[in-house]
Amino acid sequence: MVLQRRNTRNRLTRLGWQFMLIGMFGLLGGSLNGLNLLIVVAAMTLAVLLAQWRVSRSTIESVRVDRRVPSEVFAGKPARVRYQVSNQHRLMPLWLVCLSDQIMRTGADTQAIESTDNVATAAIESRTIHTGVGLLLPNQATSAYLDLTFERRGRYRLGRWRVSTTAPFALSTAWRESTDEEEFVDVYPRLLNLPRSWRQRLPTKVGNVSSSAHRQGHADEVFFGLREYRRGDSRRHIHWRTTARIGDLVVRQFEQQRRLDICFLVDSYCPASAAENDPAHQNVETAISLAASLVVQLFGGSGSQIMLSVAGQQNETCGGGLSREALRRMLQILARVQTTATPDLDQSLEQVAKAVKHLPDLVVLSPRPLAQVLASDDNQSSLLRQWQQRGRLNWVNLSGRDAANWIAEGSSSKSSDEALHE
Repeated sequence: MVLQRRNTRNRLTRLGWQFMLIGMFGLLGGSLNGLNLLIVVAAMTLAVLLAQWRVSRSTIESVRVDRRVPSEVFAGKPARVRYQVSNQHRLMPLWLVCLSDQIMRTGADTQAIESTDNVATAAIESRTIHTGVGLLLPNQATSAYLDLTFERRGRYRLGRWRVSTTAPFALSTAWRESTDEEEFVDVYPRLLNLPRSWRQRLPTKVGNVSSSAHRQGHADEVFFGLREYRRGDSRRHIHWRTTARIGDLVVRQFEQQRRLDICFLVDSYCPASAAENDPAHQNVETAISLAASLVVQLFGGSGSQIMLSVAGQQNETCGGGLSREALRRMLQILARVQTTATPDLDQSLEQVAKAVKHLPDLVVLSPRPLAQVLASDDNQSSLLRQWQQRGRLNWVNLSGRDAANWIAEGSSSKSSDEALHE
C-alpha cells in the first residue's frame, strides 16, 4: 500500500496557536506604541511559525510509505504490521514521522486488541494504533513495525491511515491520509493444548485409521520393510538382490495407507442474552477453538480425509484432503462463524451427506448436552438421531466433564507457523 501525493493538511498545535497570539500581540503593540524592538520580536516569532509550517508540509510531501499486513494469524499470537518508509527529498532529512493506523472488526461482536507498543487493551469495535520513525536521511529508506496481539477470533479490517509530523518545532502538525484499498486480517481461533490421549477419544481405534475408512489404491502403498517369502505372496514383491545374497526368497512388505473419514461439526449455540463473559458464550468459543486445534493437529496425515461443518448464523461445510488451502479454508470458516440461539444442525448434516458417498464418523463439538438438543425440536434433530442410531456419533459437551477430557492445561498447542507453512 503506497501513500498517494495529495490531500496534504497542516494544523497548528496548541503551542503554535500560542506563538501566533504572541506574534500578533507584539506586532499590534509595537505598531501602536512605536516600539521597533517589539515589532522585531513579533516578526521573528511569526517567521518561526511560518518556517514550521513550510518545513512540516515539505516533510510530508517527501515521504513515501508502503504497508505490509499479514493476511492470517492465530488469536493470542503476535502479528507484525510492517511499514517501509522512504525519504524522496534529495537534500532535506525527515524526522519525527508518525504513522497512525486504524483497525476495525467486521461483524456484530466487539473484539479486544492488544498492542505491544503502549496501546492498551480494550473491548471496542475500532482502535487507532501508532508507530513512527525518528530520523530519515535524504534518499534513504527504513522499516517501522507494529506488533499486535488479537485476543479474539474474527475478521479485522485495516482501513485509511495517515502519516504525520510535527517537525521541526512542534508548532503545527502536517499529515496525509492513505486513499488506497482496505486490507483484511483473518484471526483464527486460539489453539488449545490437547491431552496426550486425544486421538483415542476420536472414533478411530487404530492410530490414524477409522473403522469406517476405505482402502485406497496400490499407488498409496508405502514401503515398510523386508521379510521372508510366505505362501501366497506375489512374485512381483520379491526383492531379488537380497534373495541372491542370502539364498532364501525375501519379499518387500508394504503398509497400505487408509483414509480417516471423520467430520467435525461445531454447534454454535449461544443464547441471545449471553454476554462475552458469560459461561454460555465462553463454552461456544471453546468449541470453536477445539475444532481449530483438532484440524491443525490432524493436518498433514497421509491420505487423511477430514470434513468440517459449522452450524451458526450461516451453515458452512468444507472437506477434502488437507492441503494448505483446505486447512486455511477451514480456519477461515471457524474465524468468521457467528453464534446464534437457533443453529440448524440438520442442515449441516445434510450438507455433509451430500458432499460424501459414505457417511463419515461424526464428532459434534457443542456447548450443550445432546439430550437438550434432542428434546428441543424433533424436526431439527431427525438426522442427528439417525447418526446416533448408527453408532457413528461422538457428542462432546464442552459445558460438562468432556471439556477436561479434551483440553489440557495451557494456552496453545502446535505452532501457528508450523501449521500453516509445513
